Amino acid sequence: MQHKAFSDSESSADLRVHPRFECEAPSPVAVLQAPGVTIAIYEHPDDMGQASAIHLAAEQCRLIESQGKASFIIMAAPSAFAFYRAYLRLVESCSRLQKACRATHFFQFDDYPLPIHHPASFRYLLMKHFFIPLAVFCDPAKVHLFEADAADPDAAAHRYEELLLQHGLDLQIMGIGENGHWGFHEPGIPIEGPPRFMRVALTSENIDQQMRDHPQIFKSPDDVPRSAYTSNVAMFLTTRHVIDGNVPQASKAFALLAAFGSDVVHECVPASALKRYGRGIVRTTRAAAWALVDYQQKGIVTRDALIRLAESLRGPQSSDTQAIISRICQVFDTMQIKYQR
Repeated sequence: MQHKAFSDSESSADLRVHPRFECEAPSPVAVLQAPGVTIAIYEHPDDMGQASAIHLAAEQCRLIESQGKASFIIMAAPSAFAFYRAYLRLVESCSRLQKACRATHFFQFDDYPLPIHHPASFRYLLMKHFFIPLAVFCDPAKVHLFEADAADPDAAAHRYEELLLQHGLDLQIMGIGENGHWGFHEPGIPIEGPPRFMRVALTSENIDQQMRDHPQIFKSPDDVPRSAYTSNVAMFLTTRHVIDGNVPQASKAFALLAAFGSDVVHECVPASALKRYGRGIVRTTRAAAWALVDYQQKGIVTRDALIRLAESLRGPQSSDTQAIISRICQVFDTMQIKYQR
């Protein structure tokens, strides 16, 4: 028996055999414009993560279909948990994205010099929450994790830097630290210079953040490694197509305001350099964006807002509210953000 070929008029029948479904991202509750950066604010972190996953997955598919390859650098942090979940759901349900994943090279932002099986290792975090669930859909030869526990980690960092530069970066899902760090590129480290993957010392503010991010692993400041390896800002800014940020936590309110409350770019807030990219998008929540929203409306950081920001940053390494306010004000002076004195 011969079967009749489908005509144009029978396209609906073809769609029954090869169904398609267009997926639309959740809408933000507000959108702010900062110099060179769009800030999208969501009610819930899951909406934020889903929007980033859809944005990056769509661009990933476009790149694979247009150039046959892509590279994707991924942060390892609780800020990305909603993104991981949403992206994995998309991969599981979309054959087009599955094909794209198999042709994509994946890289990590940063890591501590720890074995991969250590629960504080960022390789461990990425494997547990992202790459193991993704394993059936990607090429293991294209998953490039930093050999943080190599006999000579500095030499391993140099090799990883060369690999990053060899492939180049197309896509990035980034976070922003409580003190404005990008990856582990800490405040005070120059943001000028060539792209690097390098060893850095952690600041006391970042040690407090690591304890907030991983309370079951880091129960005291002494548990937090004092150094780490990271791409620097210059490396992150080599990303060719999309930089999409996720910043859901209330403790990031100061960082968002410091980074995007003015047009100043300075090493005291490394994430402020995203403004140089010109087309970055940062997705956040009401809980994290309140200070930036308030500042755009009032044009000044009130005394009550300063106290609220300081309280959100208290930790074992930074327990004096007044000292935190002084540090915040020093950063605001540099970034030309007005505040009540």
